[in-house]
Amino acid sequence: MNVEYLVTWMMVFLRSLGLLLQLPVLAGRPIPVTVRLGIGVCIATLIAGNIPPAELPPSLPELAVMVGREVLVGLALGFVSRLAFAAVEMAGRMMSSEIGLSATPGMGIPEPSTEPLAALLSSFAIVLFFLLGGHEALLAAFARSFQIAHPGRASLNPAAAEELIRLTSHVIELGLRIAAPFIAMNFLVTLAFSALGRAVPKMNVFVLSFSVRALAGLGLLSAAGALIARYLYVEFADAPIQMLQVLPTR
Repeated sequence: MNVEYLVTWMMVFLRSLGLLLQLPVLAGRPIPVTVRLGIGVCIATLIAGNIPPAELPPSLPELAVMVGREVLVGLALGFVSRLAFAAVEMAGRMMSSEIGLSATPGMGIPEPSTEPLAALLSSFAIVLFFLLGGHEALLAAFARSFQIAHPGRASLNPAAAEELIRLTSHVIELGLRIAAPFIAMNFLVTLAFSALGRAVPKMNVFVLSFSVRALAGLGLLSAAGALIARYLYVEFADAPIQMLQVLPTR
């Protein structure tokens, strides 16, 4: 084991660490740091011997720059791979408010105790991710990234900022598309009970509409699994390509 291999291994580890920091939360709890480090060590050990070797830095400042670049590229790759799960979390919060269940406002990770529907959709997305082989595609794209941006010479595409903005806007679009049936259902239930309240003034429309909205929303959720899976299948298939688009073209 020479110094060149050690430097290459360290660069792969640092880039994988940036990717692993963006892993989705499982069952409302983040993956422990020791587990992330262990996965990073395994990935670096498997990939370091099959990629172009890194150049030895002539000085410590050059080494620090190389380290910073690798971490930055890893964070960018992880950010892109995390966007589909962010869209599902956003859709889960919108669906919770439309159905009438409690939903904590904000952009944090949904917790099962306070946001059961959003946490359920997040777990569903994670199961589909592994079931459809998304983890294998992301690992292949990660290994391919070292052919495009060699270890120690990592950089981003000059148009990476615009690409990240476009992908972030796509998160909002995807979240709205997933939650669209529930928004339409809430509108129809509200419209129906508004007309019913005008026809029968003594009826307690608010209490009845809340129950009907919850039952109709949960029934719609049971039938919307295939639609959500179709959206996620497309997103998981496009994620590896989108990851490589933030790297410089060759």
